[in-house]
Amino acid sequence: MLKRNLKILILISCLISVSACQANRSHIGAVLGGTTTTGSCVAMGVNDPYAIGACAMIGAFAGANIMYKSDYDVHNAVFVDHLNTAPNTPSYTNWFNSKTGNNGTIKTTKSYHKGPIKCTDYEASVNITNNWPLIGIGDVNRDTIFGVACQMPDGQWVEYYGKGNGVSK
Repeated sequence: MLKRNLKILILISCLISVSACQANRSHIGAVLGGTTTTGSCVAMGVNDPYAIGACAMIGAFAGANIMYKSDYDVHNAVFVDHLNTAPNTPSYTNWFNSKTGNNGTIKTTKSYHKGPIKCTDYEASVNITNNWPLIGIGDVNRDTIFGVACQMPDGQWVEYYGKGNGVSK
């Protein structure tokens, strides 16, 4: 019975992860949260399928919520706001989440135009510790990124790191 339930759980997890080909962090958090809490309930000896289902639902909601309200989203929002409002001279802004202790800085060094496209050289630093309540997941991300962000005619910013790999914001 346990092997059958585990196979079904793995199959459902795989289907959920592939069903939305553009899975975002909330989807990933829901799958990981549901899987982890279901495994924990089964490991604690819970045999009632309704209780196991409740474990999966609670874990899925918790995982999706944690990933959705991520400090990475805060950093990206502050980053884009700073690019949109920064003067053409070097400028600096930072953010701090008092609940998690995570923080980041964004420093623009130079703005210029390449034809109709506005580009800005930047340095961004993040110091984010992922506080996952899930088994074995969570790490510290301390990173400084140097790059160029260019604003496309539609207003979207595209980042270029090192060899020119574009990443949309």
